[in-house]
Amino acid sequence: MSLKLVIHVPDSTRYKIALKMGVNFFKTKADGEELLARVLVNAQGITVLLELDEEITKLMEEFISLGGEVHFCRNAMKAFNVPEEKVPANCHIVPAGIRALVEWQDNGFRYVRA
Repeated sequence: MSLKLVIHVPDSTRYKIALKMGVNFFKTKADGEELLARVLVNAQGITVLLELDEEITKLMEEFISLGGEVHFCRNAMKAFNVPEEKVPANCHIVPAGIRALVEWQDNGFRYVRA
């Protein structure tokens, strides 16, 4: 069985919650089950890149080590003047968050808003 989840983060206060949701998603994995999880940081949520602390960074690393992906929206980064250099090396940048959400849902991802 394959489960796909995308967690949308529209503001920075929800980023930590989204990562915890993603970690818990992987920890409920049954034997032989394939899980895919993505966190999409969009809109004002992008400002989280300006305030990453050690706790959030460790949580993000745990989520990624379990197989999760973290994606940041380039359009939001431009709108909120967040330089691309702030994106951690193990994360991704998508051109437009809304387009990514639609494409991922078309590919079987379930949508959750953090």
